[in-house]
Amino acid sequence: MTNPETLPFDASPPRGGLLRRLRRLLRDGCGTVAIEFAFALPILCGMTFALYEITQGVITYMKVVDVADTVSDLIGQLLTAPGGIVTQDFDNYYIAAQLVMKPDTGTLKLAIASVYYDATGANPVVAWHVERGGAAAISNAVAFVNGLGTANGSTIVVQTTYTYTSLLNYFITTPIVISAEIAGQPRNYLPGAGYNQGIPCPPANGGTCS
Repeated sequence: MTNPETLPFDASPPRGGLLRRLRRLLRDGCGTVAIEFAFALPILCGMTFALYEITQGVITYMKVVDVADTVSDLIGQLLTAPGGIVTQDFDNYYIAAQLVMKPDTGTLKLAIASVYYDATGANPVVAWHVERGGAAAISNAVAFVNGLGTANGSTIVVQTTYTYTSLLNYFITTPIVISAEIAGQPRNYLPGAGYNQGIPCPPANGGTCS
């Protein structure tokens, strides 16, 4: 019987060993997954950043519209006891508008105008206008409410402007100016109560309107 320990040592690789290793390498999917992930990761990150920026922009737009609607509604609820609206009221409305925009920290511009109509509900005229936050006077207030008038009635026009700047600055790289304009009716200062030009500013009993 031949002793295996006395057989000469064959250092050559087993037959077919290299081909088997090559076939196993080709069948192994780990390398393919890593390559696919390397290609997909930048695309997924870009989509995530873009979705975040666009979503924040839409939310900011909704807030700007909500600010205009809120201020218009607050002015429309003004009671007749004070006899009108004064500077302090506008300051308070602007503070409320800024609170609606939280946590955004940009500059909110707020412009308000009161428009009244003649006995036929036509020929709108701007009775007064007030601005906050560096806003310009509403240039299209008369055209904006044209056709909305009632006999000796009035309309409150509120315009808000906000500049949206993306925190990531990835997809949206330049600031976007967002504006909204809302028209509302006073609930208490009505023509039948003697207010044919809408809410007085300032009241007849004194105060300032600026």
